[in-house]
Amino acid sequence: MRFVLLFLLLLGCEPEFSLPIEAEAGGVLLASWTHDGAMLSVGGKMDGSAGLLVRADDEGWCKDTGISDRPLWWIHGSAERWFAVGQDGLILRSEGGTITDESVATDLTFFGVWDEGDRVWAVGGTPRATQPRGELWLREGGTWALFSDDFPSTLFKVWEDVVVGRGGAWRISSGDVVEMSPPDEPNLLTVRGRGDELFAVGGNTAPQLWQHGGSWSAVDIDPYCANLPLNGVWTGEGEDVWIAGQFGAVGGWDGETWTCPERSMTQDDFHAAWKWDDAIWFVGGNLSSASDSHFSIARYGEGEVELDMQECP
Repeated sequence: MRFVLLFLLLLGCEPEFSLPIEAEAGGVLLASWTHDGAMLSVGGKMDGSAGLLVRADDEGWCKDTGISDRPLWWIHGSAERWFAVGQDGLILRSEGGTITDESVATDLTFFGVWDEGDRVWAVGGTPRATQPRGELWLREGGTWALFSDDFPSTLFKVWEDVVVGRGGAWRISSGDVVEMSPPDEPNLLTVRGRGDELFAVGGNTAPQLWQHGGSWSAVDIDPYCANLPLNGVWTGEGEDVWIAGQFGAVGGWDGETWTCPERSMTQDDFHAAWKWDDAIWFVGGNLSSASDSHFSIARYGEGEVELDMQECP
């Protein structure tokens, strides 16, 4: 039986934060992306035993707990295809409705991927190793190969030609990797662009949001939105900047003021933010637990939403 999504739209109501899904079994959710009008969110079990894909479209919501045999950390693609990457060199390519395993032989975890058409970039590292390393991989001509490992530690995300990780940020330029880190080389987990601006989030003990429009500047974060390190950021042309972080941290910044929940919605961590169906969605789960992986989904938008999560056929 197909899944059902019920939208109870309240005309004239103000947007608000809500938690439509809390502690759903199957693994945590770590990233989202839109493909063919559907929102795809990927993740998996933190013990490394399985991957997870959640699909939302006009017909409803479903979860696929058999998408892979280990967690997926990020997803990105074009109109024709998408790539999802994860633990132990895991790379999946979906094209024409067929998923192909393009994993590479490495012990690193890919935490980010960017599909620019002719070339696809994947970044990752070994954060728990005695001597952590960061690596940037390139898919060109249908073949994956190591592009650079000249980084101080693990890389976490790539956006167009910008890479972020532990120790700062770098730009891929004319076949070289050029450092462009903010002051004090912070721990950055996610980066996203908007026109000529970049926004990067992270932190070690406190939340950090950095804005780059020729140079880096730190953005003050309302403590009602977040007071611990951040994991995800989303924005777009004409859009606010939305953040996701530890212990239910979510919020939006319009360049001057913050929009925050009145109170924390969950003790779960949110790992990514994404806009779909005229709302902002925050995905995550109990990221710190390997024994009981579950996911939670928050929303900022108009009207009430009731989600009926089913198993994907």
